[in-house]
This record gives sequence, C-alpha cells and structure tokens, in this order.
Amino acid sequence: MKVTILSIFILFLINGCSNKEFLFGKKAIQKNITKSQKIVMKTKKFAFSDTAFYKNTPRLIQIQAYSSGVAIANMKFYKINDSVCFGNKCTNRKYFTDNFLSKNYPSSLIINILSKKPIFDKQNLKKIKDGFLQQIKSDSYDITYMVTKNFVYFKDKKNKILIKLSDLK
Repeated sequence: MKVTILSIFILFLINGCSNKEFLFGKKAIQKNITKSQKIVMKTKKFAFSDTAFYKNTPRLIQIQAYSSGVAIANMKFYKINDSVCFGNKCTNRKYFTDNFLSKNYPSSLIINILSKKPIFDKQNLKKIKDGFLQQIKSDSYDITYMVTKNFVYFKDKKNKILIKLSDLK
C-alpha cells in the first residue's frame, strides 16, 4: 500500500513539475516536457499500444512504458543526430522511415508527428480549434493528420499506419 501511494505521488510530482517554460522577452522557449500518455503505434512491422511516459526535450523524444516497475518499451527518436533506438538497437531515421513507415515519407515525419508539428511542408494545413488538420493524398499515401492541445492522430489508409498520442486525464 505504501509503495502504491508513493508511486502515485512521484508520478504526479514528475508530471506536475515537467511542463516548465522559460520566458526570454516575448518568445517562450520550451525546454522539457514529460507526461503520461496513451500511445498507439501500428505499422506493418510493429504494433505498440500502452500508457507510457512521453518525454520531449530539445535533443530527443523518448517513449517509455513500464509494467510492474520494469521497462517493457523504450523508444528514442533523436532530433539532432538522426538516430532512432528501440531498447539497445539503434538505426538512422531514414532506415526507420523506409522500413517501418513508408519509403515515400520524409525522414523527418516521425519527429514532426511526435512533436505535434505540421508534416509535408504544411501541405493542406487547416487550422481547427486548439490545433490543425492535414489531409494529404497521393498515389503512395492517404493521410489524415490532426493535432490538438491534448491529442495527436496520424492515419495513412494506404500504408496501414496509425499513430495516436493522447494525454491522460
């Protein structure tokens, strides 16, 4: 019982203290974001669906899922050196994109999705309440991508790819 209460307290402490912004003049610079999220990633080669810690720093985006205190998933998407790591196995972002997503995607796609940024040079970007929507079609993909304050949804019907991130309430 004590361990459970302590774990919950630490979880709230980590989540509550991590969304800090440092203001320099009028421009806000985002340092680190750490929060619990429901994350779904389904491609032809792998599937992941779990509650996980989502960490976004200037250098990387990390997704960690735990079960009974043991890490069952640890994914790192580096922004600076173009690496993608699953556990202890790393590759470059282009290899990851070509082999796990689609060869027709830019290698920056996964970083943009996980960072809640527009994809494909803002093609067909429509502003919606608290975010934006992009619907992009070609012979190689049929993408619906929506970002709001608490939710990210990416679906490519042709390549059978689904990525969803939603904040826990």
